[in-house]
Amino acid sequence: MRTIGTVAVLALAFAGTTATANITQDNAGKANAVIDAAIDAYGGAEKLGAIETVVVEADTTSWLVNQSRGTEAPWDQTVAKLYNAIDLKNERFVSRNWGEGAGFEFNTGQIINGEDSYQIDYRAETVAPVAAPDFDTTSGPMIRVTPLLLVRQLMDRRNTSHWLGTAEIDGRAHDVVTLVMKVGPALSLYFDQETHLLTHSERVFGAFGLVGYDFDDYYEKDGLQLNKRFRLTLNGDLNLDWSYTAMEVDSGFDDRLTPPAALARIDAVTPDELSLQTIGDGVYLVGGSGTYAMFVEMDEYVVAIGGTAGILERIAELRKKVPSKPIRYGVMTHHHSDHVLGVPAYAAEGATVVIAQAHEAVMRNAAGDAGMPEFEFVGDSHVITDGTRRVELYDVGPTPHAEHILLPYLPDEGIVFQADHVATPQTGALPPAISGHRALAEAMEKLGLKVTTVAGAHSPRLLTMDEFNAARERDTRVAQQ
Repeated sequence: MRTIGTVAVLALAFAGTTATANITQDNAGKANAVIDAAIDAYGGAEKLGAIETVVVEADTTSWLVNQSRGTEAPWDQTVAKLYNAIDLKNERFVSRNWGEGAGFEFNTGQIINGEDSYQIDYRAETVAPVAAPDFDTTSGPMIRVTPLLLVRQLMDRRNTSHWLGTAEIDGRAHDVVTLVMKVGPALSLYFDQETHLLTHSERVFGAFGLVGYDFDDYYEKDGLQLNKRFRLTLNGDLNLDWSYTAMEVDSGFDDRLTPPAALARIDAVTPDELSLQTIGDGVYLVGGSGTYAMFVEMDEYVVAIGGTAGILERIAELRKKVPSKPIRYGVMTHHHSDHVLGVPAYAAEGATVVIAQAHEAVMRNAAGDAGMPEFEFVGDSHVITDGTRRVELYDVGPTPHAEHILLPYLPDEGIVFQADHVATPQTGALPPAISGHRALAEAMEKLGLKVTTVAGAHSPRLLTMDEFNAARERDTRVAQQ
C-alpha cells in the first residue's frame, strides 16, 4: 500500500501580502507549471489534443469493503472482466462488465451514442433504450481512472485548477493540483516531481470517506504514456485492483455501437422519481433512484423496513400518506454500508432498531452522532405485532451475500421484502436467477412462507411468484446448455 505524506500547504502568509507576492497569482503560476510539465510528460499538447478514442480492457478484482458476507476483514472478492471505450470527438461511450461475487452473477453493457443509446443485460438477453443518454456523466468514471484522460481533461480545464502544495508518496516528492471535472467530483491529482506522471489522485465521497486512486506500471506507446495497473482504496483499504490487458488509442470501436440483433428489445428505463406505491392495505413501498424502503401501518404506529440512501426523504414521503402515526420500529435487513444509513434516521424518530445480533457493532457505529437507539435483536425469527397485523422477520443467512440477513414477511398479505437477493430490472424479463435468488427461494420454501408478492430494496418493480420462479427455471436451462 502506498504511503502518502502530509501535503505541505501553500506557504504564503496573508499578513504583509503585497502586490508582488499575491497568493492567487502565485498559486495559478505553480498550478500551470505542474500542468505544463504533466502535458509534456504524457506526450505533449498536440498529441493529447488529437486523441479521439481510447479503448481499455482489464481483469478486475474488487474487495468488498463493508459489503462482504461477514462484518470484518478479510473481505470477500468479486472477479470480473471489463471493456470501456470512449470517443471524445463524437461523444460516444461503450462499456461491458461481466463476472461474479457476493451472491451476484452479472454480464451487462451500455452504449451511449445519442439517440441510439442502450442498456444491455446479456444474461437476461435484453436491450433497453436509454431514455436520457448523458455522455459526460456516463463516461466520467472511466476518465477518473485513466491517467491519460485525466491529463487530457486537465489540459482543457486548467482554469479551474489550483496548486495545493507538495506531498511525499513512497518517499518521492509530488506536486498536488486540483481538477474540477466537467461532470463529477473535484479531484486532487498527485504528480511525481521527477517524472511528472500522475501516480495518485483522491477525493472525499460523502459518508463513505476518502477515495484514493493509484496508477502504476507506465510504459510508452506511440509517444504517449499509458499505465498497466490501477487500484482504488476506500479510507486506506484496497477496494479495486485492475490489470489492463489492452489499452488502445485511436483504434476505433464502431463495431461495438450496435447491440446484438438476437437480444430482445424491451421498454426504456426511465428516470425513477421519488414516489409512494401502495402494495397492500396499509403497506407502502417508498423510494426512487434505485433505493426503496417498505412501511407497514399498524393500528397505532408504523414499522419501517430497510435503510438505504435517502431514507429521510422516504420517511418524509410516507408522512404525506400517514402523517400522525409514529415509526416505532426500524428493521435493518443487513450490515452492508449502503443498508445501514437508516440507523441514525430511525434513531432520530425514537424508533427501536431491529437487527440481527451479529450486526450490533456495525449498527452502533452507523448511529454516529444521532444518538444511540434502542436495539432489538432477531435470532432465527422474530415477530412484531399489535394483535391485529403481524410482521414476521426471519434470518435466512448464511447466503452467498451475507452471513446474516433478515427477510421481512407479511403473512396476511403474502408480501416479502428482499434486499440484494434478486436482480430486478425495471422492465423486461428477469435474468436467470443469481445465487442469492436461489438461496432466497430455498429459504422461503424451507420456512413454508406463502408468498404472492416480492418487493425489493433496489427496484420499484413488484414480482409475482410466477416471475420469481420463471427466473429459477431459466437458470436451470442455461446451466444445462
